[in-house]
Amino acid sequence: MKIEYDAIVGPGANEWYGTIIVSNLRYEDGSAVNVSEFLAFNFHSPANLDATAVQPQFVSWVVGETSVQASQIGDGNYDVTVTIPFTTPYTMQPPDQITIGINGNLVADPDTWLDSFVFAADHEPTIFGTVSAACEAVPDPSLASVTPVLTLAQGSMVTTLPLSYGESVTVSLEQGGYTVSGDSVATADETVVAPLVINPTSVDVTAGNTSTIRVTFGPVERYCALDISIGSLTGLSKQTLSVTLTDSKTGNTLSAFDATTNSVTSLRKLPPSGTARVSIQNVALNDVNYTFEVPDIKLTNALQKVTIDNSMMASTPVNTSGYVKVPINVTAEQALDRQIDVRLIGDDMSYLQTVAVKSQQTVFAALVKPGQYAVEAGDFLSAAVVYAVDTPAQLSVSGDGHVELDVTVGASANLHVRGFPEYLCFGGCADLQPSNLADFAAARATSVFDYAGTDGAGDSNVFLTDDVQTRTTITLARNVETQLGNLQPVLPVMVSYTCNLSLGDTPTILANADAHAHSFANYILALNIATEAIDNAHPVPAGFIVNPDFLGACEQANFSATYAMPVRGPLQTALDHWSLSVAIPSNITEDIAGYVLAVNWLTRTVAPAVTFGWQINLWGVGYSEWIYEDTDKTAQMAQQTADYIASLGVYDGPYAPDFLAIDRYEADDFTQRAYVNGYCYGPREWKRYFDFCRTVSRALKLPVMPWQVPASRIPNTTDPVAKDFDSQHWGTGGSCLLGDPAIGSDYRNVHPTILALQFPSVFQQYMGVTAEDMFLRSEPFDISNPMYGDFPLRGIFSVLLGGGATTGIVSAIGNPEAWTREKLNAYMNDPIRFDQ
Repeated sequence: MKIEYDAIVGPGANEWYGTIIVSNLRYEDGSAVNVSEFLAFNFHSPANLDATAVQPQFVSWVVGETSVQASQIGDGNYDVTVTIPFTTPYTMQPPDQITIGINGNLVADPDTWLDSFVFAADHEPTIFGTVSAACEAVPDPSLASVTPVLTLAQGSMVTTLPLSYGESVTVSLEQGGYTVSGDSVATADETVVAPLVINPTSVDVTAGNTSTIRVTFGPVERYCALDISIGSLTGLSKQTLSVTLTDSKTGNTLSAFDATTNSVTSLRKLPPSGTARVSIQNVALNDVNYTFEVPDIKLTNALQKVTIDNSMMASTPVNTSGYVKVPINVTAEQALDRQIDVRLIGDDMSYLQTVAVKSQQTVFAALVKPGQYAVEAGDFLSAAVVYAVDTPAQLSVSGDGHVELDVTVGASANLHVRGFPEYLCFGGCADLQPSNLADFAAARATSVFDYAGTDGAGDSNVFLTDDVQTRTTITLARNVETQLGNLQPVLPVMVSYTCNLSLGDTPTILANADAHAHSFANYILALNIATEAIDNAHPVPAGFIVNPDFLGACEQANFSATYAMPVRGPLQTALDHWSLSVAIPSNITEDIAGYVLAVNWLTRTVAPAVTFGWQINLWGVGYSEWIYEDTDKTAQMAQQTADYIASLGVYDGPYAPDFLAIDRYEADDFTQRAYVNGYCYGPREWKRYFDFCRTVSRALKLPVMPWQVPASRIPNTTDPVAKDFDSQHWGTGGSCLLGDPAIGSDYRNVHPTILALQFPSVFQQYMGVTAEDMFLRSEPFDISNPMYGDFPLRGIFSVLLGGGATTGIVSAIGNPEAWTREKLNAYMNDPIRFDQ
């Protein structure tokens, strides 16, 4: 029998905090509720909570220790199950009440929370209802084998419901409001498509009841599909061709794409009738002009395969009178069994020469036409080492033949970083909630990061006796490994401060010897805890990112390596606190350079098995808005930051760290935490950020890690964007990094509410007036595919996502949807390896 109740919002509630008071529990026939062992109830809350928030107040004290399980099911919506054990059988009295304190807004829409309770005595509450979906008959015989599928979503709780043509199917769901959506049914080649018409598009599921959905189909759509294959074209094996498909009658472009030889490009949803023309841009390469003549294609409602081969290509040598030989001087740091391509790109003729990686003098096989050329020769990866290939950006070829092209090849970053896998990998920020385990396992993440200590910033006013955060993070990483069947390592990474310059007032903090002593000691504690976790399967027990914002703040303040600060005294105090009898090296001086060396020495001395790195910021040069400017200053700013790091000796000597973390600012771009503070990146800015990483890596020859990258996505025109969308945690980082075909290359695919977002006036000179301006200045762009494809060549070995209030991997922070986790999981099916 159903248990009824009375519920009110307690007095004094506001938009930040309130209480729910539940009383007068009784069965629906008015009889009393008898509890023998436990009372359980489920409800929805606007905020997370734990057992301390639930206070039973009964006529007789008969309750034991309350337990609470909470999980986020949507932004500002948590599913909570409470169990109150009883020490003796008890009959509930009308005055008995349960007060629940909630750090959230109960006053805006109180009925949403007050009406959501379901109670049960001595068994789990019945919180499931049924959804019945009736589907009409198949709209076209060719779709008979294609199963229509509905998606029912309540926040991050997503259920897929396969349908049957001409029948009804049912599914059991937890109570609550669900949005209902479904993709069109289509043949594999998308030549026949029928959109789903769903009524209603949202349903309320109540316990014990059935909600119904009717699914019909819109008019059947018919298309032509083409697979355009480019074969082995003689002389063009390494060339990228520009291909355009147009309507022969109207001249309208149906598709445009770039393709290499021996590749197939699939074009879908083309007109089902008419004639199309394939045009390939002429190529002028190595003193030969290549032209193409492809027969027109008759479009039909079917998949057609079109092959472009030598018979459709004409090659005409040019008159090379007056052309000259151009020698190539290769200087290689070491000889490798490898060849690289060197290109000269001119206005009307280009040249390609393949050269071996060894010191030598060779020559372009073709004579080169006098003129101005851009020079291209890409970096490459060999045995996990990035090799930087340097050439002049331009080459002027004169008719007298007195010109040579210099090419240098040298080793840069080694991407084999201790503790991390030998492929480009992804991790994320944890908040150490119970749901973290399932989230990191769902993403198949390879690392988990959190902040060491109690306050997360070094605990500079106290000597900690234990570090629960570090212990719990290590345990979480090990549990994720177990959840994944021990098929991959998962590295715990602690963010640890021995000097917190994130607060501003850099001179005062640098001068605080007591704070340094406490934080040094607390760092030793975290290192010791990590060392205790070493076993045969984990020779590198943990990673550490040390002192975020330290290098950036010192660079911004123009503090040199010899800027005075206390180092040896605080360090000795910390060593004495833990009874460590080791002599501080004499070259650890009382200045910033000495402090940096002290941190490196301490790490390698106390915990030589851990892997660690420092962190830098885009704003270390004095401001971060340079990334928006029309003139691309990325190389200049990155080199300036790299030079500063080198001046402090951060990566010098026997105690050198393993990697460098690079941070922009972790907030999701379309939240006030980001754009009000001058951070809202479009595709152009994200590319520059990763270019910054590349240049720093090249300059310092270090493996680098983009850190705290927001993984939120750009909402498209079909997404439910609220008028006040700040709490939905939309952003651009995830879409650009991981790829987002729903946005692709057209900003008009972005939800109009987002495009209309107005930036603060103080930043409009950099960011533009609205988010639409941000996308417009990025054109042309295409984020259909991930930006991480060339990360190893940029010196990037790992990416850590999210932050304390920013979308990453875990559902409890930022946007709870599974989009990021699903992207990362799919990536792990074929990760980008370094052993090329």
